Amino acid sequence: MSYAVARMQKMKSPDLKGIQFHNQRERESRTNDDIDTERSHKNYDLVNNENINYNERVKEIIESQKIGTRKTRKDAVLVNELMITSDKNFFDKLPEDEQKRFFEESYKLFSERYGKQNIAYATVHNDEKTPHLHLGVVPMKDGKLQGKNVFNRQELLWLQDKFPKHMQEKGFDLERGEKGSDRKHLETREFKKQTLEKEIDFLEKDLAIKKEELIAYSDTVEPNVEIPAEKEMQDVEVPTGEKSIFGLGKEITRTERKPTKNVIISEDDYKKLVTAAEDNQKLKRYVSNFINTDVMQELRQVKKENELVKKKYSGLVKKYNENAKRHNDLLQENKTLKGHIKDLTNEISSIYKSTKSFLKERTDGLKAFKNVFNDLVNKVKEKSPKGEFQRLDSKEKERERDDGMSL
Repeated sequence: MSYAVARMQKMKSPDLKGIQFHNQRERESRTNDDIDTERSHKNYDLVNNENINYNERVKEIIESQKIGTRKTRKDAVLVNELMITSDKNFFDKLPEDEQKRFFEESYKLFSERYGKQNIAYATVHNDEKTPHLHLGVVPMKDGKLQGKNVFNRQELLWLQDKFPKHMQEKGFDLERGEKGSDRKHLETREFKKQTLEKEIDFLEKDLAIKKEELIAYSDTVEPNVEIPAEKEMQDVEVPTGEKSIFGLGKEITRTERKPTKNVIISEDDYKKLVTAAEDNQKLKRYVSNFINTDVMQELRQVKKENELVKKKYSGLVKKYNENAKRHNDLLQENKTLKGHIKDLTNEISSIYKSTKSFLKERTDGLKAFKNVFNDLVNKVKEKSPKGEFQRLDSKEKERERDDGMSL
């Protein structure tokens, strides 16, 4: 079974222009390769019949309901955009009219919940890999803009529970796409994999929108501003070094034109210079907003987690290499010890044979030799039970028995 997805993103004033360009396909995207422009004519908006200016529409919604004269803060969240979708497999099974009904039912649920008058746009994209709805909610409540109260934690939990249930009631084969205990047909690992892939997809789209916004605004800023200007000149009295006879030694001066520290430009060029400076400041703010946007923060968090994983992996590799070196050292040491053991075994074998031969030559009779030699073997056994000397003696006696020989 497919799962329902309803993801919320906060939009401030600088974000609206970028999301407008993206949603209404006002510019050719330079960052989103998923858009198939040949299918863009299949996109539609459930609220607006034609393209709108997002900032103006949002301002209209706020002003029409606002009580009091307090100005809206520059950093206020103006829109909470809901991304409504499911997986590709779900939409592939739906005929075109059922896909449209899916988004219409979604819009109906949320417009009733947050107020139809507060929905700035409801754009359906059919020209990307998976159809989805961008639903812009202006969080107005009791005559005030209050995103934190409209979309608090309890509201997000309600949204995650109610949306799948609502769509199930409308005949769509969906389940809740977040809570693990409610999943019956997806293994935990597979569910996490699908959720992560969808989250990455959303992050990439959000980042692409931010990039489009920066590109769009930077295109409006003049790269080079040439302002014709000339230096301001003034008459200055300069001493000549000569003195007047009739002036009782007074120093003679002459008048010269010298530049001041000011320049002269036309009024139009001055306005152009002021506009360029203002554009530069705006561009700095856009860049600052882009760097501090939630998407960038999420990506930074992912990067941080990735660094931790890499660090942990690096530690494991280091530990593995250390263990491998130690293992190799142990193998080499074991090989050396085996060599020593072999040498000692050969040496003991030589001692055993030499001792046996030595005692045999210096004792009278076989019985006396056996008694002396057995006493020697027993003394060695006391010092080194189950040692090589004993092993050789046992082996020798066993061989003698097998051959039917006696000493």
